[in-house]
Amino acid sequence: MKEKKSSYFTATWKMLAAVIIGGIAGGVSVVIYELMKKGIDAGIRTINGTIQQYIFPALIIIAVVTVVVGEYSLYRLKNVYKEMKDADEDRFYELDYEEEKWGAWTSGVNLVSQVACIIILSFGYSLKYIESGKSRYFLFACIIFILCYFYDIYLSVRYVKAIQAAHPEKKGDPTSSKFTEQWVESCDEAEKEIIYKSAYKTYIVLNKVIPILLLLTINSKYVLEYWYIGGSCCSCHLSGHRNDVYQIQHGF
Repeated sequence: MKEKKSSYFTATWKMLAAVIIGGIAGGVSVVIYELMKKGIDAGIRTINGTIQQYIFPALIIIAVVTVVVGEYSLYRLKNVYKEMKDADEDRFYELDYEEEKWGAWTSGVNLVSQVACIIILSFGYSLKYIESGKSRYFLFACIIFILCYFYDIYLSVRYVKAIQAAHPEKKGDPTSSKFTEQWVESCDEAEKEIIYKSAYKTYIVLNKVIPILLLLTINSKYVLEYWYIGGSCCSCHLSGHRNDVYQIQHGF
């Protein structure tokens, strides 16, 4: 009973402390904002206006970099798999490192590309901007965004297919909603243990990071209305994508 009461007491005072700290921080932030409102608003409008002018070219650059880095990484990964077939023991260990390296590059550029596209496009999520006449290229920016996302999905499928070609024991359709289950089932016990540990560590980190990101994006809504949707999407996107990356990378 003492342990239970102690736990309840600890949880209670921690929540009360969080409420008090949050209230003080919020009050101080409001006071600072009100005192510096004109300067902050002017600075934010300048930053927003500058970024909004370059939404279209920025997305083009992201798309081009994504395609170049994605294709090169996948090309190097496939070459590693070809060389592994006839490699001696010493060279095989070197290639094993290369496999992890280029696999990480392929999945990494995919994730960074998707998050960067969401953040850049979110600066255009404003009726004022869309109705201002300065958004004549915003529709084209949306098209580039969609095309880049299609490529990211296509790259993910090709990445998984490349792994399965080199490791035929790996099963699962990357376009299926049951891909994760199929992939894990095809792993041996040692690989499953690595996957479970990686997924659990990711889960713990995201449990701490996502509330902070959501808190920042909700509060920034009053200053940057465009970031509310974009930031929340990025938070949710990271939570859904990271486990898949860990499971693929550490599952072979």
